[in-house]
Amino acid sequence: MIKAVFIDIDGTLLDFEACVEESMRLGLIERGIDYKPEMLDTFHSINDGLWRDLEKGKLTFERLLEIRWKTVFEALGIELDGPEFERYFRARLHESAIPMEGSYDTLKYLSGKYRLFAASNGPHEQQVKRMEKAGMKEFFEEIFTSGKIGAEKPSADFFEYCFNSAGEIKPEESVMLGDSLTSDMRGGADFGMETIWLNLKNEEKPEWVDFEIKSLVEVKNIL
Repeated sequence: MIKAVFIDIDGTLLDFEACVEESMRLGLIERGIDYKPEMLDTFHSINDGLWRDLEKGKLTFERLLEIRWKTVFEALGIELDGPEFERYFRARLHESAIPMEGSYDTLKYLSGKYRLFAASNGPHEQQVKRMEKAGMKEFFEEIFTSGKIGAEKPSADFFEYCFNSAGEIKPEESVMLGDSLTSDMRGGADFGMETIWLNLKNEEKPEWVDFEIKSLVEVKNIL
């Protein structure tokens, strides 16, 4: 019997891509650079690769922040200070809270049936503030972040901390809901949780993922 639902934040509850696009576009314009939509693809390609290395333990979060925009600007042929733009970018993200479609209705539905916990890779203060700004913090008993825990999804250390803090919940009584196969689904599955994958890119579903949805509102058909 399912008693708790752990939910990812970026790409699941909050529209991370919209937040990134807005922050990147305004930041470049402020610095005299014409923004082009294809620049966002370059950012995502590099950022996704860096986060994969982070999840595998090949890169620290501090190092990611140090090199991310430097690498993006080199790929785009733009002469800007990468670390300075990273500071601006994180400050902008700190204030961004664009909800994913169906997020509020889904949280209202789930909160009436299960214990809810947020589970996110990211800086703790930033994620808490964004959830407050989005009006979602009130739905959760606790917001677990890699910044506070000191370990990233999909590591067992991350999930062990979550369950030790939540208390009286077993992994087999819980569901991990998120958009990432590598951090959310793999991490949850390896820890013995059921998994619900928010597959927004129409990728092929691995056999080991328990459930697949194309929008958050479809959660009601499973839980």
